[in-house]
Amino acid sequence: MDINEISNVYRGKLASSKKVEKGNGFTQILEQRLAEINPTNPQTPRGIKADILKQSDRVLNLLDDYARQLADPAKTLKDIEPLAISIKEEVGIIESEVSDKLHNDKDLERLIKDLTVTANVAMFKFHRGDYI
Repeated sequence: MDINEISNVYRGKLASSKKVEKGNGFTQILEQRLAEINPTNPQTPRGIKADILKQSDRVLNLLDDYARQLADPAKTLKDIEPLAISIKEEVGIIESEVSDKLHNDKDLERLIKDLTVTANVAMFKFHRGDYI
């Protein structure tokens, strides 16, 4: 085996290999491939996500207050009713406004769904009279 022949074959392959043209940078190719694989809309923008999380935090704080007031033997259901109404209103807001703002963000959708289900169950139990 001749070492020079191996070297010439190797050089010939290098000269004939494709050169990357301008405009076909790695990031452009990656973005193009990702768009082909996942043509869905982008995730929820940060500003909207922050608004949704603030609204969710408000509902969670109301639910915490609700739990504290239910545990207080001095509080009657009549005393707690305004808080229950506030919770119901906030959940209504989050259900109506948030559903339009989410853009295929499964984690955020799951968080909002869990939160609204928890709040709605608590309000259902309150109105059904489970805490009498």
